Parts: sequence; structure tokens; C-alpha cells
Amino acid sequence: MSQDKPDIKEILVTVKQLLESIASKSKGGERYDALCGAFLIGVVDRELDFGERQDENQSGELQQLLGREGTLSDLYQQFCQQVRGGELDEQWSAAFDFAFKQVVDKVRVTNPNYLAEMHRAD
Repeated sequence: MSQDKPDIKEILVTVKQLLESIASKSKGGERYDALCGAFLIGVVDRELDFGERQDENQSGELQQLLGREGTLSDLYQQFCQQVRGGELDEQWSAAFDFAFKQVVDKVRVTNPNYLAEMHRAD
């Protein structure tokens, strides 16, 4: 990370505020584009806050659930195959809990306003 000012977080906040200002003064397609840009800046900001930690947590949980190591992508693929194949039926609660946490993690990044209050902050 750069030690210069403004830092990445400050840049994201500034760009988001600019896009929101443009949206408030615009109509039609331009307003829509500015709102989409502001929304995506928020997603990037939250991804920087949560993304790496979420990946580490999910990787650890998958390794424990599946009993093997691998890249996060490989572990997800194996998890999906085992769920579809019924191989995790005996561990249904653990598999469901993992899948639920995964959805909460993804929504926490993309649009936390859709989460129940208890899931919004980490």
C-alpha cells in the first residue's frame, strides 16, 4: 500500500462522492451511469475491507469440511461437486452453515443493506 495521501480509501470516497453529486444533477442515462459507478465504488471499497479475510476464512472452513487442501477455487469446485453428488449429506448442517456464511459474505460486499442487522458488520 502506498504511504502517500490521499490513500486508496480516501480516493474511493472522493470518487464515490463525485459520482453521487453528478447523479443528483443529472437525468436519464447519465444519472443511471453515475449511480452505477457510485455503487461499484462502494463494492470495491467493501471488497478491500473484507475480501482477503473472507477468502482466508472460507478456505479454512472448506479445508476442514472437505478434509483436503487446495486453492479456494478448487475447494469451491470440490464442495459443489460433493453437495450435488450427495457426498455431504451426512454433514448437512456443516455444509449448509458454510453455504449460508458464503452468501452472507458475498452480500456483505455487494449490498449489505439487504442483510439482517446481525449480519451487516464483521
